[in-house]
Amino acid sequence: MHILGLCNGSIHGNSEILLKAALQAAVAHDQSIKTSWIHVPSVVLPRNPKPLRDEPDIIPNRSYEYDKDGGSGPAGSTTDVDDRAAAFEAIMDADALIIATPIYSHQPAGSLKALQDAILGPFADTCGQHRIYQRQKAGDPAVKDVVVDHRAIKPRVAGFIAVAGSRAQFPEQWTLAMPSLHQFTYPLHCKVVDMSVFPGFAHAGAVLTDPEAVVRAAKIGTNVASQIGRPFDEAVYLGPEEDGSCSYCHLLKFEFQGDNNRIRCITCGAAGELKTRSDGRVRPVWEDDSDLSCITLKGKWQHVDDIAGGLEIERQELPAVATELERWKAIEVPFVALPSRESNPTHHGKVGSN
Repeated sequence: MHILGLCNGSIHGNSEILLKAALQAAVAHDQSIKTSWIHVPSVVLPRNPKPLRDEPDIIPNRSYEYDKDGGSGPAGSTTDVDDRAAAFEAIMDADALIIATPIYSHQPAGSLKALQDAILGPFADTCGQHRIYQRQKAGDPAVKDVVVDHRAIKPRVAGFIAVAGSRAQFPEQWTLAMPSLHQFTYPLHCKVVDMSVFPGFAHAGAVLTDPEAVVRAAKIGTNVASQIGRPFDEAVYLGPEEDGSCSYCHLLKFEFQGDNNRIRCITCGAAGELKTRSDGRVRPVWEDDSDLSCITLKGKWQHVDDIAGGLEIERQELPAVATELERWKAIEVPFVALPSRESNPTHHGKVGSN
């Protein structure tokens, strides 16, 4: 079994320290486990690149500016270094992920989202692989010869570490941290088994002033190691949980949906209702076997089917606006004079001002 660490913080910073504590603890729990890690801000993503893999890209011709050699468009070239495939393969090969990140402006540093958008989502295509695999098991002759990437359907678990500069009495400063981290793992149908925010650490190394923080990070590593290899429905969530938390993402973050106290989890989309319990406390009650939560396969399949249906409608409607599209493409608005644009002039627009 292999655990991949993803450090989204500064080199030798608090996120890296806590990630290493988690990885070391995982190996101490089970010495057969192997570990490695990626420094996410160092991953090189080409500028305006073509999709990572052509076959899962469900929206053809999403950019008209790719060059004929398959490289980047206006601000890039085929000589750009591209780490996407290597990062993707490392994630797909892993049996578990531990992500450690600083929190900037309420959420994980943006380099993690950039990597997520570049290599996961439809590029991972795990829910489609699960669907094909289930059809094969059911004897569907239409898919009997389809090759399934078994890395996409194997059990995979995860743990989250988020480091905040704000102190513990200001939790409003990290409201989007855990919801954002869930967006990284859910396309992989990856079971999150522990997660924690570490507040009050800004300077590199400050986390070492609180031994309990390192112990907690190590516990995340141990918990991940204890659940590695278990099927999604059998892996157990071992982290903190508030009273009334969502049954699927284990977070207590929701929005109201119209009348009758209906609510929806803002992290995963699960539906529920606010109810008054026998003890007088008002708490969410979440629907079982959700086909809305993006954490369930049912929820993922519904989303894919919705996108596919919408694309089919668009394909029928686009010819009617083809001329209008060309008109908008021809409109030029002055670009800001960035150094990269000055060295890579294109037909996209003129640098300057009106």
